[in-house]
Amino acid sequence: MDIVLEKPWKNLKEYVKARLDEAVVELRLALVLLAEGYTRNAAGKAYQAFKSYLAAVAGEKRDKLAASFKDVDRIIAYMPTRAVAKISSTLGLEKEGRIALALHQYQYNGPDPEGVMSLYPDRESAKNDICWLAKRLMELIGTEIDTYIKVCNST
Repeated sequence: MDIVLEKPWKNLKEYVKARLDEAVVELRLALVLLAEGYTRNAAGKAYQAFKSYLAAVAGEKRDKLAASFKDVDRIIAYMPTRAVAKISSTLGLEKEGRIALALHQYQYNGPDPEGVMSLYPDRESAKNDICWLAKRLMELIGTEIDTYIKVCNST
């Protein structure tokens, strides 16, 4: 499902709504992938879900961010990975942002028992954080996804 994004500088309200919808879709996909055993792909989708949610919240808090971020509209529109940690921290979502970024790293590098290429030593550790982030996003967005209970109830 493709969601057409309004440019935040044209219609911020519609942009925020589209990003929230996108976050739910990405989160749903993350849980389906996790249920099928595709942990690295699920980690990537969980990261995308957070990034979409963060862009929506950044849109809602545009004025607060404008004081600290040059070109705030472009950051809101693209939410570049390089900005996720600082935006998350500024908006009170530091833990969520750090976990999302760790999952993004895991998506590319997979598990690493030595902790050099990934913070996650094994699949189960990544699954725990995917489930934590999924639960947190559902709380923040105010939605429920049935797959969560099937996939994450044991974590």
